[in-house]
Amino acid sequence: MSMPTYGYDHMHFRSEDPHAARKFWEEMFGAKVVDEGDLGGSPIFSFDLNGMSFLVSGRAEGEDPVRTTSDPRYGLDHFGLVVDDMDRAEADLRAKGADFICDPWEIGPGTKIAFIRGPDDISIELVSRSQA
Repeated sequence: MSMPTYGYDHMHFRSEDPHAARKFWEEMFGAKVVDEGDLGGSPIFSFDLNGMSFLVSGRAEGEDPVRTTSDPRYGLDHFGLVVDDMDRAEADLRAKGADFICDPWEIGPGTKIAFIRGPDDISIELVSRSQA
């Protein structure tokens, strides 16, 4: 029996303030809301970020989510977004008020990374790789 085919579909972020999270994703990265609705009494937004799908919602009725931290942790530590030019991305995001957890640095020949704090303290890694 062969293994089924798996692929990425989406990530789902819970936010204390889904409207503020929506604004963050739209303004910082140009994510587009492709659908919105209600999930258990909370707004839910479906985003597209250059072909990457993700959801943002708040606390649904009867739920009591626990806060996350941007400190290293077990489970999902962070997720990474690729950027074509780290210097331009850093300037753009700083101008928009991004909170850099870790300034850009070169981790290997032609590869730079940085971390910013997203809504509800999620860690977002930025990665740029030279095409050389």
